[in-house]
Amino acid sequence: MDVLTVNRLELLNFMNGSAGSGHHTAMTAFIGEPLAVGLILHYLTRQNKQPEFISWKVTPGTNRGSRLDAWIADGAGTLYQTEIKMWAGNAIGGLRVKADADAATLLAGGQKQWARLWNSESGQLIADTVSKVLKRMDVPKGYVADDVEPLLCLWWPVNPTDEPGPWFRLPVTRTDEQPFDSLNVFSLTHYLMGLEEDTIDLRMPVVLNRLEWLGRLLSPPGQHWTDVFHARNRIYGDAEVSIIAPSADETDL
Repeated sequence: MDVLTVNRLELLNFMNGSAGSGHHTAMTAFIGEPLAVGLILHYLTRQNKQPEFISWKVTPGTNRGSRLDAWIADGAGTLYQTEIKMWAGNAIGGLRVKADADAATLLAGGQKQWARLWNSESGQLIADTVSKVLKRMDVPKGYVADDVEPLLCLWWPVNPTDEPGPWFRLPVTRTDEQPFDSLNVFSLTHYLMGLEEDTIDLRMPVVLNRLEWLGRLLSPPGQHWTDVFHARNRIYGDAEVSIIAPSADETDL
């Protein structure tokens, strides 16, 4: 199986703290969406479902128009047209989450972040970058439109309600352009913080394939880059890592 083991606490520290500053954009491009899909599948499996990733091609069926990130079937009759936003907690506008943040602090911070995305008066998402998840996409073969529900997956801790999450189902106002009555919201930070395991195994074949390409690009013929890396560390010792101070625009939690 195309499974990789993820260090849960290191991932949270990397995305929500100052660890690895300067590398977040590159790392998010490298693992972001496949990681999010892996976590969605992990969550749904723990809900006693048999989820399946269907496709990365989520379009309205035309050459123009909004695109989403993934089709995911939950194995119980629902097909999610999924938009993923891996906005890091340590990015501008993000929410820096401390490892010892209590439930009340997380709830307040999550509600604050959600208010940046949601218009409570109209019952609609505010920004086009996320509201496109409510537009009808061209359904893949083997499914019908009635199977489809929109899913907005965010790295941010968000709390559309007073519930702790990580999965929320909200009513939305139906329009001609956005023909859904409800929206599913999944917070990756809330999910990871709610787990107890130090590591979790995720289905991430795309990341595994990218790692294999790195192995071919960053090593001599016949050697894998991980072997080269460990050999260099044994000779030169660990490289010194420069930590960039967080931006004044970041929000601490």
